[in-house]
Amino acid sequence: MLDTNVFTALSLPPCSSRLKEAPMQHARPNRLGRVAAFAVLAVFLGVVALTLSQCTMVGDSLTGVDLSKGRPTTCIKQCNDLYAMLYDNEQKLYAQNKEGCLQLSQPAKDQCLAAELARHQAKMAELGQAKIDCQNNCHHQGTGSSG
Repeated sequence: MLDTNVFTALSLPPCSSRLKEAPMQHARPNRLGRVAAFAVLAVFLGVVALTLSQCTMVGDSLTGVDLSKGRPTTCIKQCNDLYAMLYDNEQKLYAQNKEGCLQLSQPAKDQCLAAELARHQAKMAELGQAKIDCQNNCHHQGTGSSG
């Protein structure tokens, strides 16, 4: 409890009579400050958006990641196209050589046809293996090496 003698000695009235309760007022909204804050935020977000949209893609050699999709499929298609052309060329050559053999006389004709058939079969087997090797090489492209 407060001692009222101290207040009388200082010639001050007691606290309860000296202080009045006043309702607390809310801070007045500062519209200019709010508008300025939103403007700064909008400018900041605009700068961030422009900065992030300026990214450019880099080549495979920088990141080590292959960005071209379907490379093995494209490679296999190239192998197939190349060896289809080589097969066609071999078939045409075989047909020409066979026509040449047919124009020979009988003992040489049989030997020529047998030799041409053996050559053709060996060439077709060689082309078939080369095509398989080409396709297998497609699966190893772009894998890189560690170390």
